[in-house]
Parts: sequence; C-alpha cells; structure tokens
Amino acid sequence: MGKSGLSPNFFTFLTLTFGFIAAYFIYLGSFRWAIVFILISGLMDFFDGAVAKVNKKETRFGALFDSTVDKTTEIAFYIALGLYSPKLWLGASLAISAFMLSGYISKHAQAIGGKAGGGIMERKERLILIILGLLFPKYLSSFLFAIFFLSLITCFQRFFRNYKVFLKA
Repeated sequence: MGKSGLSPNFFTFLTLTFGFIAAYFIYLGSFRWAIVFILISGLMDFFDGAVAKVNKKETRFGALFDSTVDKTTEIAFYIALGLYSPKLWLGASLAISAFMLSGYISKHAQAIGGKAGGGIMERKERLILIILGLLFPKYLSSFLFAIFFLSLITCFQRFFRNYKVFLKA
C-alpha cells in the first residue's frame, strides 16, 4: 500500500459512515443496498488497520476508535432490523445482548490478565450471518436467533477459557 498521508482514523470514520448508511437501508427494507454498504463499511474497516500498519501509525486511541465504531455499526444494523419489522425486535435485541456480553468478557478478561477473543461467533461471522439474512429475508429472524445462540456459546467459551487461565495464576 505504501506510505500515504491518509489517517487510519479517516478510514474508521468512513467505516462508521457507511455502516450507518447500511443501517438506514436495512430500516427502509432495501436489503441489497444495505449489503453493498455493509461490504463497503467492512472494506473501510480493513483499510484503517492496513493504513495504520503501513504508516506505523498504530495507536491505542486508534484501536479504541476502531473497536467502538465496530460495535456501534453492528448495533445500528440490529436496531434497524428491529425498526424495519417489530417481528425481528426480539431476535435483534438478543443478538445485541449476547454479542456485547461476549465482547465485555473478552475485554474485561484481557484487562485483568486473561485472554481476549476466541470463540465460534466473532464479528466477521456475525456480519456474514446478517448478510445471509438480508439475502434471504424469509429466514432473517432465524439468522438473528442463530447469532444470539452462537454468541452466547462464545460467551461461555471465553468465560471458561479465562476461568482456566485464572485457575493457573
């Protein structure tokens, strides 16, 4: 990619912008456009990290900004789904709760000397399921409940992984 004058945080901001545009299209029921903007948002998310590495501009603030934007855009997708159809609200709410809890477990464990991440349902997998749900709207509720259930399993995986780490300490 070479050195560039572009800030990684600029790409993070674009991630947020395109993520909100995707959420708006979800709310409108224009799922094909939503998918396009989810993919563009994901591409910008990739570029923020790539630009930071190439330009040696990796910062703790950048990592915080990136993580916050990732969570914010994903929550926006679920809220947009719930607003699009009240029948999706429960699945969307449960999906938000479980994925946020898995993130909390990961970050808190890391902050106190444990291990972050891991598990069967991370952000990429959730976004793939959201996109599949948008491609097959008849099964959207099922995809949301799958995200909830698999994110809950991820919570248990992360929790017990760190339980073992802390037992050894």
